[in-house]
Amino acid sequence: MTVIVNNPVAGNLAANYGMFQDNNTQTNVGIGEDPPEANVMTFDTTDFANGISIVSNSRITIATGGIYNIQFSSQFSRAGGVPGFSTIEIWLAKNGTAVPETNTEVNVPQSGGKAVAAWNFLVESNSGDYYELYWYSSDADVEMWYRDVATNPARPEIPSVILTVSQVA
Repeated sequence: MTVIVNNPVAGNLAANYGMFQDNNTQTNVGIGEDPPEANVMTFDTTDFANGISIVSNSRITIATGGIYNIQFSSQFSRAGGVPGFSTIEIWLAKNGTAVPETNTEVNVPQSGGKAVAAWNFLVESNSGDYYELYWYSSDADVEMWYRDVATNPARPEIPSVILTVSQVA
């Protein structure tokens, strides 16, 4: 389905969009590298999309140049470890290079605790550009947490990450 947006600047424009998610717990594998590396958020499900795709499980690829809003939410957890908080850093990269001034820190509480990171980036993209979301923690017990459906009462899954991308101009 193509959505037509009445844009006073560009006239009528076929809007590009996509909604994606991942239904796996994503562990902090980068901390085991020497030297430690950042983890890239991956996506295993495309809910629907037009002009936006996920390439190589992580690259948010834009087919048509324009201004896009990249929004995500991710639930982090600590699978174990010592009491206290663990810090996670999350940032955006464009075409393999970290985008300046996009990093943010989030604290995950003690073992079993959860923290939600959810924000958006407004980006200017050319046709063929790709974006990735990276995260890092020095705590090996931090993970992007997934939960399957729950019962009594019935509740849906909790994806480790949900991503929406919308063309705004």
